[in-house]
Amino acid sequence: MEKKSFSNKIAAFLQDVADLVRQDFGCFMLFWLLSCSTQVIKWGMAGKTDLVMSMAFTGLLGALFVTFITRWLFVPKACKIIRCILGSVLFAAFVIEAFVLYQYGALTGVGTINSLFETNPEESAEFINTFVGVEGGILAIVIAAVMYYLVRYKPWRRLEADAISQKVIAGIVMAVSSCYAIYMCFAYPGIMFGGDNLTPLTRLMGATSTAWKNHVAYQELQAKLDVDIHLTRNEGKITNIVFILGESTNRNHMHLYGYSQENTPNLDDMAKKGEIVFFRDVVSAHSTTVASLSKIFTFCDHESEKPWYEYNNLIDIMNAAGYKTHWLSNQESSGIWGNVAQIYAAHSNVSHYTQIRDSKEDEGRVDGELFPLVDNAIADINGSTKNFFVVHLMGAHLAYYNRYPYEFTKFTEASIKGDQYNDDQKQVIAQYDNALFYNDYIVSGIIDKFREINSDTIVIYLPDHGEAVYDEGGVNGHIEENPSRHMIEVPLIMWASEKFKQNHPEKWALIQEAINNPYMTDDMIHTVLDIADIHTADFDPTKSIISQSFNRLRPRIFDDKDYDREILAAGK
Repeated sequence: MEKKSFSNKIAAFLQDVADLVRQDFGCFMLFWLLSCSTQVIKWGMAGKTDLVMSMAFTGLLGALFVTFITRWLFVPKACKIIRCILGSVLFAAFVIEAFVLYQYGALTGVGTINSLFETNPEESAEFINTFVGVEGGILAIVIAAVMYYLVRYKPWRRLEADAISQKVIAGIVMAVSSCYAIYMCFAYPGIMFGGDNLTPLTRLMGATSTAWKNHVAYQELQAKLDVDIHLTRNEGKITNIVFILGESTNRNHMHLYGYSQENTPNLDDMAKKGEIVFFRDVVSAHSTTVASLSKIFTFCDHESEKPWYEYNNLIDIMNAAGYKTHWLSNQESSGIWGNVAQIYAAHSNVSHYTQIRDSKEDEGRVDGELFPLVDNAIADINGSTKNFFVVHLMGAHLAYYNRYPYEFTKFTEASIKGDQYNDDQKQVIAQYDNALFYNDYIVSGIIDKFREINSDTIVIYLPDHGEAVYDEGGVNGHIEENPSRHMIEVPLIMWASEKFKQNHPEKWALIQEAINNPYMTDDMIHTVLDIADIHTADFDPTKSIISQSFNRLRPRIFDDKDYDREILAAGK
């Protein structure tokens, strides 16, 4: 009798499940697809069949639970409202993650959100417009319309099935789903119990929360930044040290580094004359601006246990060493976005921008507008002052076509060869090559301005990170998750005036000898201070690319991966 009663209960339960799914099939399918399809595609592309099946069936259980709980907790009218709100939020999170997955082969993460937080709203709009465009918007509308039709008109209700078939199907699905859910708990506990790893919505919420906390922390950095500078050596005699800080520059797209398109004619000419040294094997520590700048200008590196702002930064060190520090920028001067660059600018003796503007007021000014600022800074030089300049470029930041004037449109879609690219990709590549063509004009132009004053000067050019431009696969942009080598392989170029070479021949010789040293830019502060003959207790000669003590075997770690053994060797 007990067996029969238990069997009846199981049968009743399965019938309830079948009835719930049949009555609310639209909501059930909506919740299921929006909560797990991107992750299923991601792991499917990675060849992880067990994870694909586990995510699909575990997601099915989750969708069933949400469908049930919304019906059980709320009266019909409230249930509809709650489901509409939840469905809209899930759809928005799904669209964002689908976009990230399509462009980068990754799921939504903190690095993705930081890419938006760290740029101003206008740049973010350019970023979205570049990738989504009209077609993406139309596709999103079509998907939303189809989902609305399914939920509103419920065409599946016309399908009939007998009670036994419904129970059997429900029983099989529940049993398989439960087995996969248990398997997930043991095989992938990080996903099951990670809190924000299960769905696009939880990933978006978790990533946004972390990114926002980082943003709020930046607002407090002015008070926390370590400005207690103790110099252990201060023999700096170089009159002008110029650091040109580039943006989103992939050295593999520069003719100087062997790229097929002749987009660096000025730097090529300087290289032929032996006027510049360009280092062959340099990678950035991160593929996003905020993270990169927190390492380039401080002693914080991948081995550090403290946050970057608890280390001395280069601007304050140069101030303490008696240099007049200048921050000249074509990026935003203020705003709520808290870029690390603004903190360095605030600590400089002089800071000027191409336009006094808020985050919301970027008009896409090209880097040529920095030339008057550089001219004014040079005119302000007097013989008794040593100067440290940072010239912050927009470089090749998205959208590429906004980074150069029309007259620098040298390359077109027809210039890009290769059957692996479609027409849209060729157009983007051509725009990027034009941006670097103009960047060559800017960098060489700044060098020429300092050449004209005939003083003891060294110019260092280094971008914050690289950029993938359909180099390997269909990836365009930069992201911390699932990184490509093109996102971090950057140029490092140095130019020295004749007076510098006369006054510091040993340094120029060391610079020339170091061109093949493998280097990561989280150690860049050591190189700058080594050139300047300025040291603090944190200075380490083994981390200076020009030092005879340089450690060539130091691992270069990016996103917890060894660049040489995992990223480069994998050809990513």
